[in-house]
Amino acid sequence: MSEVIGALRARVKLQRPTRVADEIGGAAIAWTDEGDVWAQVDAGAARETIAFDASPSVAAYRVTINRRDDVRAGWRIAWGARRLRIAGVTDEGAPRIQLMCEEERL
Repeated sequence: MSEVIGALRARVKLQRPTRVADEIGGAAIAWTDEGDVWAQVDAGAARETIAFDASPSVAAYRVTINRRDDVRAGWRIAWGARRLRIAGVTDEGAPRIQLMCEEERL
């Protein structure tokens, strides 16, 4: 992980899922903004799936941000027009944390 200040060049928005009631008594997921942060976004592997109910293409990313204690798996990152689902958080006590993300595309 780079400690260089200029490594965090992408401006991204952290979003957490929130349950909201719908009109028919059920619930839906809405995304609540938790703030803009500077990040380093590194592309990883991509794969295709052939399962009936799965997305045909999934791209992996590793996103590095300054330490935050509230980021969890299940949140997502809005990076321009892309939405990256946070699958895992690597926190080794360093000043920066790594978020393992997946971008699902149809």
